[in-house]
Amino acid sequence: MKLFGKDVTAKKLLDVVKERLSARGLLPPSEDAGLDRDVEAPVEAFAFAVESMSEHVDTTRGLPIETHRDGLQGRAVVLAKQTFRKVGQLFINEALARQVVFNGHVLDGYSQLSAEVMRLRSRVAELEAELERATTSPKAPVLEVPSVKAAKPAAPKTKAAKPRKPRAR
Repeated sequence: MKLFGKDVTAKKLLDVVKERLSARGLLPPSEDAGLDRDVEAPVEAFAFAVESMSEHVDTTRGLPIETHRDGLQGRAVVLAKQTFRKVGQLFINEALARQVVFNGHVLDGYSQLSAEVMRLRSRVAELEAELERATTSPKAPVLEVPSVKAAKPAAPKTKAAKPRKPRAR
């Protein structure tokens, strides 16, 4: 088997490794079934958003120059765009300096909020697990206290004084 070139692919290499591990009894059946699937790891939404935002936080860094035109005309358009960018970059940087600072603050704020949301989610999961354990665990016998209704002593009946009206002065 060659180590370089088109003869070795990831699929073939994985098959050989699985075959050798299975022959030695080192690969449990549950893991063996899972290796055939090409499942990507789940993406954490907040981390993905922060990463994608951080790529574009600096507005003075231009996007790649491209055009939809082909041939000589396309190359001329790309050259004109590159020239314009080099000449105008000083003015672009000056005009967008405040936006770069603002974008940095927004990214920091979003990162902090994302971390807080993830912390709160984990706390909610802990509390739900604790509640689940509390509801499924055998409860201790609850002692019932008999309610004793004590007879209230009768209040002496007296004539209620009439409320006085304030005197006019």
